[in-house]
Amino acid sequence: MVRRFAQAGVLPLMLALLCGMSFAARTPEDVFLEGNAHYEEGRYAAAAAAYRSLLRYQIRDPVLEFNLANTEFRLGNLGRAILHYERARRLDPTDREIGANLEFARSFRYDQVEPERQVAIVRWTHALQDRLGPDRQAWALVAVVWLIAALQAWCFSRPRGWTATHGWLLGALLLVLAVSSASWYATLHRLEGRRRAVVLEQVVEVLAGPGTNNPTLFTVHEGLGLWIRGERDEWLQVSVPNGLNGWIAKEAVGEV
Repeated sequence: MVRRFAQAGVLPLMLALLCGMSFAARTPEDVFLEGNAHYEEGRYAAAAAAYRSLLRYQIRDPVLEFNLANTEFRLGNLGRAILHYERARRLDPTDREIGANLEFARSFRYDQVEPERQVAIVRWTHALQDRLGPDRQAWALVAVVWLIAALQAWCFSRPRGWTATHGWLLGALLLVLAVSSASWYATLHRLEGRRRAVVLEQVVEVLAGPGTNNPTLFTVHEGLGLWIRGERDEWLQVSVPNGLNGWIAKEAVGEV
């Protein structure tokens, strides 16, 4: 299934168009709709080419990434499908369909690495934070700040001023503000503050150091997600979800 551009993606598309990029007298919307038509007709290679042409112009839109991920999956490019699902989820962590398709694609990976165990409350908290996303949490913070400001203005304007009830209410709002701020920062750091990559080649050796002269520590396979810990020349220091780490060639992965 393919989708139209999200409303959030219209602005960057217009700006890119106004900056003078050319699609042979076609707008980005035309190219995108052409890709959708190719997909619906089963011409997946042509659809992927259309979607990729938009990405080359730095267009960031979760729907574009989602459609390209679906196309790459149809083409049998598991690593690239997972990469673009990951990018789509990073742009819109609240979209459940993106998450469902990502999990479905991950089920086809050769490497089914068990992540580090987390207590239930941490898993539930992360799931809720991902569902809300950093943007919605930011708006919630703004709303709480306005409530605090409104409460103070109202109390100072009253002849009786503050009462114990108002004090308790203010304390509760400040507590909500503190918890919400911590949650927003943690979500933003977890989703956007750490570099991630996806293995694109079928089999890749992870080495003990940045260079082919180093011994192989272990191998990873197409579609596996990695955390990027460091970088040196054309090599990345990475770790897998179970904690193993080493060095891998940049060309073998795609960064989320």
